[in-house]
Amino acid sequence: MKIILKKNSKLTKALVAISFFITIIAIFTPVMAVGSNRVSFIAIGDDLDINATNLIVGRINFGKDDELPSVKAVFHQRIYDDSGKKVYTMMGMLNDGYLINTSFSFFCPLYKVWFINVWQIMGTGKFKTTDNDITVYFRDLSTITMPNTKGKFVSAQILMLLSPTAEYRNGDPITGPAGPVLHWEGGSWALAAVIWYVSEIEDVLPIGPLSYLTKAWGI
Repeated sequence: MKIILKKNSKLTKALVAISFFITIIAIFTPVMAVGSNRVSFIAIGDDLDINATNLIVGRINFGKDDELPSVKAVFHQRIYDDSGKKVYTMMGMLNDGYLINTSFSFFCPLYKVWFINVWQIMGTGKFKTTDNDITVYFRDLSTITMPNTKGKFVSAQILMLLSPTAEYRNGDPITGPAGPVLHWEGGSWALAAVIWYVSEIEDVLPIGPLSYLTKAWGI
């Protein structure tokens, strides 16, 4: 069975049990000292596109000058139908990630702007989903079927994007950004996504939770 979902009104729902919140935050929240070489961030709330609630918790450790900063993260997404019933869950973790770029820019098909100075993180990890086929209109790109791991953890390449300054520029997707640097009114945001082959478009997409940052340390 496939259920086609689009973003409707924002819903206030509990993302996960409070014990899960406490456990994850305790693991990833450091005591930030002066001169710390660690950055931590949390994004909890509604997805910025589909009808879902998200949790993204990450930590970046800056090592020696000749080393790429290492990254670990966990993420969780719950998708709801129009009645508010939960119909899909994704849970994943980035075990071996690296911050490879702090000035990444890309044209966002959802908001039709060029986001700039985005932190780009790539690595490997694993994730699992509920065993059902849910179809969503994804990021204003196409109608796709969300990943289905049949309730089992599978290995995956994972992309994370972090926008600590929420900077963007207007511009054409082909010719590039133009005009002054602006700041997104919703504030800083984070994406955690698995790189997944989508049969409907015969291509790969980064699929996962996208939410505004609710807390960050060291940025």
